[in-house]
Amino acid sequence: MIALSWPSIAAYCAFSIFVFYQQLHVKNFRGESQKFALALNISAFVGMLTGIVYLIYYGWVVVWWAPFVIFFISLAVSFFAFSIERVISTQNISLLGFVGWPLCAYLMFYFVP
Repeated sequence: MIALSWPSIAAYCAFSIFVFYQQLHVKNFRGESQKFALALNISAFVGMLTGIVYLIYYGWVVVWWAPFVIFFISLAVSFFAFSIERVISTQNISLLGFVGWPLCAYLMFYFVP
């Protein structure tokens, strides 16, 4: 399966976990800082758009069916993220996402075949 780049898929899986926890943090945000809430909202929204653009780009450049496979692999891996959540809190994963998802986004685009 030359169409699937496993480093790119691994980066997308990590990326989707970070963005998911940022979106969850936005949904359950109870902080006082409106600036942090705005930064969190922007980061989660831009992360979501980046994920959509990646899947479209991958399908356009590589093979049309690959984004569907990548998306379902990411969903399967996301179930294992709940075990990470037990060790690290959801807020900490969300905060790590400010650095984590942009780094993963760079790697997932870099490794597209």
